Amino acid sequence: MQTMFDNIKSMPAKVCLSLSFVIGFLYSVNFLFFSSCSVVNGDGDCTSLIPNGAAADHESYGRGAGTLYVAGALMAGVIMGNLLILNEGARGKWTIMIPTIAGFTCLAIVLAPPFQGDYESANNNPLYATIAALGLYTAAYVMLKDEGVDEGLAFNMGIKLNNEAKYAVIISSAIGTLYTINHLFFADGYAGAGGSTLIPGFEEGTYWTDPIATTPLGYRVLASFFVTYVSMGLILLTNGAKGNWAVAHILLFGITFFALSVILGNIAVNDQVIPGDENSPYTPDTSTATSNIVVSGFVMLLNIFAYYKMREEGVEEGMTFAGEDFTNSDDFFYKMYPAVTAGFTLLLLIANYVTQPL
Repeated sequence: MQTMFDNIKSMPAKVCLSLSFVIGFLYSVNFLFFSSCSVVNGDGDCTSLIPNGAAADHESYGRGAGTLYVAGALMAGVIMGNLLILNEGARGKWTIMIPTIAGFTCLAIVLAPPFQGDYESANNNPLYATIAALGLYTAAYVMLKDEGVDEGLAFNMGIKLNNEAKYAVIISSAIGTLYTINHLFFADGYAGAGGSTLIPGFEEGTYWTDPIATTPLGYRVLASFFVTYVSMGLILLTNGAKGNWAVAHILLFGITFFALSVILGNIAVNDQVIPGDENSPYTPDTSTATSNIVVSGFVMLLNIFAYYKMREEGVEEGMTFAGEDFTNSDDFFYKMYPAVTAGFTLLLLIANYVTQPL
């Protein structure tokens, strides 16, 4: 019986994956549980693991707690990929690592001052953390080439899914691509700051009158995470399901975490306290809540259906746990996935009804 993480033989690669996981974990926890305090730099009677560093007169002060909370859920799905690789080994895991590198590269670009436009971050700490995580993760990828991380690497143009799963993945990927493009290039319009938008967002001008509205930069951060998940969906679509259980698992968990965070967050709708503001607390604008709940829930159901149908095409072939074969392949879809989802739902309930309101 192997001990945990023994399936990665390179110690430097193991350290790099572990450190990049720690960085992602800290930001994920901070955003999921303490984003409402983080955006006010930990001021007042609240707790934040990583304050945003904004002064009270900075434009980002008090803005976008709900968006960061969703980003925390997306991050949780991404760093599950680190744990899976550490636990199951690197062979063939390019399907996880290349999309993750693409997403973090995009995140580093949107956080870089030259690309922030008129909505600058309070400081560059998130950029430095992203660059560090990206560097560590990329270094691990390079070092894992000797352990077969690129086994099966192929970028195909045709569709290799054969049953109804392909329609679910196509629709899900199309929706993800649309939101990615919109939030990367039309974030100002979506945020209500002025300009065009592909997807109906907040009423034009409301950004300037709502002191807690998310900055366009916040939506670009979400889009960077979307890049990772859309890339994973396209890999499954063009490479087929057979044996690609690892990327299918991360995609399924990531989209589930994302959808549940959106749904529960829009049900709870926590007010944002801004210390020293006589008009505080402020209630978030919920004009996009219904569409966000419907779209995220629909995408989650598409991915659940797609995984269910991909099982017929052998997606779970070669599936392992701690490097050993699953004795019963049904255990993941009917036991592990529901159990992890239930656990994450509990964490989201704690975040929305306990830690975020404080």
